[in-house]
Amino acid sequence: MDQNKELHHASVVIGDDCRSFVLEILINRLNFNTKANPDFLLIENQSFGIDEVRNLERWAIGKPLVGDVKASLIIVNSITFEAQNALLKILEEPPLGTYFFINLQSLGGLLPTFLSRVRILFLRSDLEKKSQRSDLGDGNAKKFLLSQIKEKFSMIRSLSKKEDPTSLKLRGASKNEMKELIKNLEEIAYKNNFKAQDLKNILIAKTFASVRGSSPKMLLEWLSCVL
Repeated sequence: MDQNKELHHASVVIGDDCRSFVLEILINRLNFNTKANPDFLLIENQSFGIDEVRNLERWAIGKPLVGDVKASLIIVNSITFEAQNALLKILEEPPLGTYFFINLQSLGGLLPTFLSRVRILFLRSDLEKKSQRSDLGDGNAKKFLLSQIKEKFSMIRSLSKKEDPTSLKLRGASKNEMKELIKNLEEIAYKNNFKAQDLKNILIAKTFASVRGSSPKMLLEWLSCVL
C-alpha cells in the first residue's frame, strides 16, 4: 500500500516487531519522539482483551501532557473478538491528535468491522520475502483477476458444480479449492502491490472463508464485484 498518504489515526502493522518502523513514522510524519515521552504508550502482551481495551480507552481520553500528539504501540499475538468489538468506537472516533499502531503477525482472526476502521501497513522486509517466492498464485487466480465479472462468475460456477450433494467428500474438496483460490489471490496481491482497498477486500474474504459454515462461493462472487 501507499504509505505516503496522510497518516491514519489507527494502523495495523503486519510483520515482526515493528518498533523501529513505527518510530520512524512518528518522528518523520508527526515530529513525535517516543523516548521518555509521557504521551507514548507501549503495550506488549500475548493477547489483547477487554481489560487492555479499558486501559487503552482511559489513556486515550486524557489530554497530551507534552505537545498536541499522543501515540500508542500495541504489540500482541492476537486480539479477542470481544476486544475488537469494544475497540470499534475509539478507533473510529479517537480523540484529536491520538494515534494507534497495532502490531500483529498476520490479519488472521480480525473481524471485518475491525478491519474497516484501520489502515493496514506491511513491513518492507515482510513484503520482500513474499516477492521472492516463485510459487505465488496459480493459473486460476491469475485468470480470475484478469477476467471480466461475467467470466469470474463462470469460473465460480464451474468450481461450485464440483459440489455433489450425494458426496460430502466432493463438496469439501470444492470448498477447499475455492478457499485456495482466495489464498492465491492474496499472494498475488502482495507480490504486485495491489491497492490497499483491493488487498483489504481479499483479506476480509480470506478471514470469512476460514469461519466454519461460511460460503467460499459467495465470498468469491463478492470479490468478483469489488476487485
